[in-house]
Amino acid sequence: MRMVSICLMATVMLGLSSCGGTTKVSSKSVNLEPGEVFWAKNQLAEQTARPGEARFESFEVLELSNGDRVYCGRMQAVSDSGISAGYVPFYMRRSGGAVKALNWSENSADFSAKKCEDARNGALRINKV
Repeated sequence: MRMVSICLMATVMLGLSSCGGTTKVSSKSVNLEPGEVFWAKNQLAEQTARPGEARFESFEVLELSNGDRVYCGRMQAVSDSGISAGYVPFYMRRSGGAVKALNWSENSADFSAKKCEDARNGALRINKV
């Protein structure tokens, strides 16, 4: 009970999302394989209003020490009304065939850019689940 109280206090005081909910992993750049890139781009494009009109630039794949993969770059999505906000950073992490994290919108652009920068620099904090 005392540990739960300490965790809750740390969460409130320090703005932590959870106690012990993340882990730090190392990362390294890997070669792009066409089939994997195709799969990843489709996963991202399917989140948009017009998947066939999604465009990508600066696409990269990083491997994490826990076996997961991270996909980073910039994506241009088109809304239902045909308006594009331009290219925004995206971040996607997968474990096996399951997508564990996916951020691609303008609202999460800063988060995506930071996560990808951390991965490029060799270390990244990820949720344990």
